[in-house]
Amino acid sequence: MSENGNREQGGVSRRGVLAAGGGLAAAGLALGRTPAAQAAPMSTSADVVVVGAGISGLTTARRLVQAGVGSVLVLEANDRVGGRTENLDAGNGVITEGGGQWVGPGQDRVLALIDELGLETFKTHVEGKSIYLRNGNRQTYEGTIPPLSPDALADWAQLQTRLEQMASTVPAEAPWNAQNAFEWDSTTFGAWLDANSVSAEAKWLLTLGFSVIFAEDPHNTSFLRALHAIGSSGGIEHMMNATGGAQESRIVGGSQLISQRMAEQLGNRVIAGSPVTEISQGSQGVLVKSARAQVQCKRVIVAMAPADAERIRFTPGLPGRRAMLQRKWHNGTENKLAAIYDEPFWRSQGFSGQAMTDLPGAAYVVDNSPPDGSIGILLTFIGTAGYGPGLKWSDAILDDPGARRAAFLDGLAALFGPKAAQPTGCVEKDWLHEPWIEGGVSTRAPGTLTQYRNAAREPVGRIHWAGTETGIMYEGYMDAAVSAGERAAKEVSQLL
Repeated sequence: MSENGNREQGGVSRRGVLAAGGGLAAAGLALGRTPAAQAAPMSTSADVVVVGAGISGLTTARRLVQAGVGSVLVLEANDRVGGRTENLDAGNGVITEGGGQWVGPGQDRVLALIDELGLETFKTHVEGKSIYLRNGNRQTYEGTIPPLSPDALADWAQLQTRLEQMASTVPAEAPWNAQNAFEWDSTTFGAWLDANSVSAEAKWLLTLGFSVIFAEDPHNTSFLRALHAIGSSGGIEHMMNATGGAQESRIVGGSQLISQRMAEQLGNRVIAGSPVTEISQGSQGVLVKSARAQVQCKRVIVAMAPADAERIRFTPGLPGRRAMLQRKWHNGTENKLAAIYDEPFWRSQGFSGQAMTDLPGAAYVVDNSPPDGSIGILLTFIGTAGYGPGLKWSDAILDDPGARRAAFLDGLAALFGPKAAQPTGCVEKDWLHEPWIEGGVSTRAPGTLTQYRNAAREPVGRIHWAGTETGIMYEGYMDAAVSAGERAAKEVSQLL
């Protein structure tokens, strides 16, 4: 990996799709033009229409083309590709990720795709001391285990053991078939922790960890969903660790580059700024209506979270289980906020840049600097729904980006000293107000898995479903987005 890799690819990550849009522009469908600027939608035909140009949708289209499907068209509501991955400009050609960013061992499908696209990964920076701050007590430690009290450490161990034992009984492909599925799906993960934790510290740390993973307070997340995630994503330690775990590596140039590279290669098959409004099935095919194109096709693959698909009118109406799933689906919502510095100064002071705290502005902090360390970036997750007891945001902070940044910088100063309060800039990705995406992370409320079972991925006539929510392993991760796209492409190509 070259020292300049991130800077060079960072430029591509902001401009690559537009620069590669020769085919798109030639067709009069260049990315970035808003629907309001378009004339009446063009009428065309295709073998398959893919709705959604995130990682899953673009993987679907890529695999269909590779399988020899005659014509494939991708319709994307946003004026960019990438879905829940988005690169934010940190200056000087460097990016920081505003959405999904980490890959690690076991995530074989996304790692294979990264390699196929000629992209590179680099390890998350973990060298040095990490910080653990709770109830005003600031401690430092090395390795992956925070300096818990003996009682908390023992409680953590028993909770982890019990959770992973229960998770091992949950079938990855059909969690609703677990022996205790209805019992576990009728309560929340937070309620289970409340009833089974002995140590307040261990419960607090598990709440923090899974709040970041699900972008939601565990008291709003189905216990069955939590167990399914633990069992199908490598276990608790694997999910939370940057050393050999799910947070081990990032993509040089940012995770959005995966989608941008696929879109470049798909060329004028991708139409952005064209939200789909209606999908009508008939005996001879499907009519897909969008802002910029009206397409008659044989099959449709909707690569969107169920809540996002609820914006589309389906004719005839969807089966009851699928329709109710879309109406009741809820993705966790958290923003990502990054402070940018001339250099990663904490490294020379012996710190890794990672911190776990009860500070409301900096509950979980990581070093998100580029691979060459040319600038320093500290990143946190802003839980807009509140992260359990003692970690909730006030309405004033939720509604004021300036107040969020101030709280974040105050927290960083408490962790890394006064220099941390003086960044050269801050960037934030606000997922709460994202126009076309209902939250950034896959989660499920109690009852969703057992009531609606496989409705997230069961085809409805000529309509098929992709998206990370339809993945079996690593649901909610980029890996599940890729595997779901590959599964949907195979499903449709075999029928064609």
